[in-house]
Amino acid sequence: MDRRVSLRARTEFAVIARNGCLQSHCRGIEVSPTGMIVDRGRPVDQSASPMLMGLELKLPERVRSLRALARPVWSMGTQQAFKFVEMSDADRLTLAEHIDVLRLRGVPLN
Repeated sequence: MDRRVSLRARTEFAVIARNGCLQSHCRGIEVSPTGMIVDRGRPVDQSASPMLMGLELKLPERVRSLRALARPVWSMGTQQAFKFVEMSDADRLTLAEHIDVLRLRGVPLN
């Protein structure tokens, strides 16, 4: 069953995932206003996944990074999906603008 509530787009940008003092550099590969999928670059150990992670999204068209508190939803291989739990309204709007830019460039929205 598909429970998606908003449009999502394929993308490519740097993401820093933080779990306490540990951080890992990932690639954002799919994004929506409510969550995202990242490629961790290594197999994801779901049993070691925390309840919440801090994400820093480095969109290519922005100087300032977006910040979100996110909950891991699923993982498969090197990919991990997150649902945004907390994000400022300004950052959420900037993320929606990023999706709009992708649409204008011809990236299909799902």
